[in-house]
Order: sequence, then structure tokens, then C-alpha cells
Amino acid sequence: MIDAIVTVTVIVIVTAILIVTIIIIITTLTVVVVEEGIVAISSVSVAVSVAVFNRNFGGCHNDC
Repeated sequence: MIDAIVTVTVIVIVTAILIVTIIIIITTLTVVVVEEGIVAISSVSVAVSVAVFNRNFGGCHNDC
């Protein structure tokens, strides 16, 4: 009977630790992804701006 109680207690503790660890990992990843996402969006918008500028004022000799 004591073995069963110990086993259940260990399972509960391990599960709790795993849940907390997963939450911490997800939170960390979310922060990183959000920061990376902001950087990526900035890079893309800059690239698009440059491309549009070049198309309108630069290398459109053949199309214009």
C-alpha cells in the first residue's frame, strides 16, 4: 500500500515539474518568436519598400 502511495506521489511531482518546465519553455519560445517576428516583419517591410522604390524610380527602363 505504501508503495502505491509513493508511486502516485512521485508521478504527481514529476508531472507537475514537467508541466512547469513545458510552460516555461513555451513562454520563452513565445517571447523569442514574437521578437523574431517583429524583426522579420521589419526586414520584410524594408525590403518591400526598397523594391518598390527601385521599381518606381530605378530599374524600370524597359517597362516604362
